[in-house]
Amino acid sequence: MDGAIYVITQDARYLDMLLISAASLRSNMPDLPITVFSQFPVQSPLFRDVIPVKPTQDGFYDKTTLIRQSPYERTLFLDADTYVVEPVPELFALLDRFDCAATHEEYLNTDWVASYPRSDIPASFPEFNTGVMMLQRSEKMDRVLQQWGDLYQSHLATKPGQPVNDQPFFRPAVYYSDLRIATLTREYNCKYRGQGYLNGPVKILHGHINGQFNTNHIAQAVQVLNSSRKPRVYIAGKVFEQKISGRLVSRRKAHKVGSFPELPGSILWMRARRLRQVMRQFGLRGTLAKVFRSK
Repeated sequence: MDGAIYVITQDARYLDMLLISAASLRSNMPDLPITVFSQFPVQSPLFRDVIPVKPTQDGFYDKTTLIRQSPYERTLFLDADTYVVEPVPELFALLDRFDCAATHEEYLNTDWVASYPRSDIPASFPEFNTGVMMLQRSEKMDRVLQQWGDLYQSHLATKPGQPVNDQPFFRPAVYYSDLRIATLTREYNCKYRGQGYLNGPVKILHGHINGQFNTNHIAQAVQVLNSSRKPRVYIAGKVFEQKISGRLVSRRKAHKVGSFPELPGSILWMRARRLRQVMRQFGLRGTLAKVFRSK
């Protein structure tokens, strides 16, 4: 059986995002069963099962262990801060030939790499983002998931209190396995508040601010990101595609498709709001005077 799972532990703020995410999945794939593993009470017809769990002291470790308990043969795992824009049955088709699938992370986080160096793994082997994953149930898949959690837990034991997430440990677990992993394109895990490349419609958005979703902001982001279906890049809320111009010699330049505002609650959003408040209070001249006096 195919199905989707979520894992919610440690932070009750994720419950609101969970319901929004699951509703977006249900509206696009109404026949796909959804299970949530949660330490908090969850009552919603969106879910086939709500499985109560006793968490550890670490949400990332909970994720690595509870994914192994998926009741489905083929599983779509989603972080709570994801939003499904279009149906994605083609993700399950990948598991006809692969054991798992995920997108490349945008970068190898330098802080995490410094705290967990793996010189035995070529830099050409990427880190995978574990917020959207496809998983085929098998013994070898379960061994990798267990190794993922064991590596993470061992690291925490040797360096307690050091900030790190689960992704650096999934990388060696996969690298030293015999799994076949398919690389998803960014349309299936669009971390839209960062940067990336798209070629076709966005299928799944990924991102939040301080445990909050804003559905109006998501709708704006989807509209702008999907206003073009051509190859395009996005960065800091702006979307660009390539434009060829010039009569005698073709010249290529970036063409701005559109932009969407910063998510309410972000640092830039709060600074912009504060600037608007100051402008209303002191006017343009008074605001400029305050800025230059502070230099």
